[in-house]
Amino acid sequence: MNDLPRELRDLLDKQAIRDHLMRYCRGVDRCDADLMKSIFHADGTAFGTNAWEFCDHFVPTNEADTTFTVHMLGNILVDVDGDVAYSEAYFVTWVGRAEDGTGYIDAFCGRYVDRWERRAGEWGVVTRRTVQEWSRANVAGTEMFPVPASEEGTFVTPIRGRDDVSYHG
Repeated sequence: MNDLPRELRDLLDKQAIRDHLMRYCRGVDRCDADLMKSIFHADGTAFGTNAWEFCDHFVPTNEADTTFTVHMLGNILVDVDGDVAYSEAYFVTWVGRAEDGTGYIDAFCGRYVDRWERRAGEWGVVTRRTVQEWSRANVAGTEMFPVPASEEGTFVTPIRGRDDVSYHG
């Protein structure tokens, strides 16, 4: 890839990093620790600890404490300088939870601010800092009902894990 013009190489690198960010969000929402970990180098840090350890701890806690999570990424800025890159990705997250038979949706917005390194040809986060801009608990204090899957295939039931339709195309 070193024989490509720098502008083209930078575009490919930026797209690879954007894809990693999207993959991380899918991993969180599907409760897939391996997918979450796939964007971090083994010695990477996130949330004040080793990123891989964070992912392994997060998934069972998320499965136990929430009924769903949905992440949306917005503005994504990536600066590439050779084998080092920096990114800032805005996110909004909705988290479903149930208490005493009532469903709640909490929402928060923030930014993932990451330092990346390319090692052995692969991009990975070495440092993640998460900035929480705002949050709101109990956005919808009402019972939540999952949308049933339709016979025509219009709606598909979400699955937390690798059996979700997103893994199978």
